[in-house]
Amino acid sequence: MQKKYMCRVISLNRAAENTQKLLSDLAAQGISAEVFDAVDGRNGEPPLGDGEYFRDTLAMIRHGKRLTNSELGCYLSHYRAVRQAYNEGFEYVCLLEDDVVIEPLLGEVFKTLLERDLDMVRLMSLKLRRRKVLGPLFGKHCLVRQERGGLGTQAYMLSRNGMKKFLDYGCGIYEPVDKVFDHFFLFDLDVFAVEPHLAFELLGETSVAKKAPVYSDLPNLWHRLMFHPVKLWFSLCRHAYLLRHRQAFLGAEMPDTSISKTTRKL
Repeated sequence: MQKKYMCRVISLNRAAENTQKLLSDLAAQGISAEVFDAVDGRNGEPPLGDGEYFRDTLAMIRHGKRLTNSELGCYLSHYRAVRQAYNEGFEYVCLLEDDVVIEPLLGEVFKTLLERDLDMVRLMSLKLRRRKVLGPLFGKHCLVRQERGGLGTQAYMLSRNGMKKFLDYGCGIYEPVDKVFDHFFLFDLDVFAVEPHLAFELLGETSVAKKAPVYSDLPNLWHRLMFHPVKLWFSLCRHAYLLRHRQAFLGAEMPDTSISKTTRKL
């Protein structure tokens, strides 16, 4: 029996052309989806809700600044969409930002992934990483596991277990939401990806994260002194995670062919 899932397109403009096209394309592939109204950070700092809090000290140590209002809006949009899915008892959540186009086999691969019970699967990402190919999914698409974060939250899915891990860790806000997923080793989130990607990005089309003034906070001497020790701690956590899961990454290598249509692929 197919798992119960929630699929949402995160958008500030429900009527936007690509938002509506995305909903239509998902429906044509058998995926029931709705719009999740994004948190708007363009005109000021969005207020936090119950259980959400800033980790400003860590933000200043790691990044030398707090999140911009637009980054915070994007973060809260993803976090609250995941929380809604979890609170409503869904076994999977699939989130897409409104600046993507989906590939023809996304629906078939999605249904296959619903039976895998994987913490997180990135349907696209922005960085090329060493990865281990785990096997076929549907058609030309295969499942892989990257050694490092692939960057981006344009299209991904979380199992119920993955939702819980993200919600427990991500309630403390100190960096952009895609960076949180890239630091999966800090909260034992098992992250997978699909190749070739099942979605690609339309540059400049999203309504979710508009440019906004950055905070004027500057790191103090203590923040600067703590940067390298904290960076070392992150690195040790990553290597410990890779050691614990060494069999899962054995034989990892860079892809030798194009896996994405996203033009700013790094």
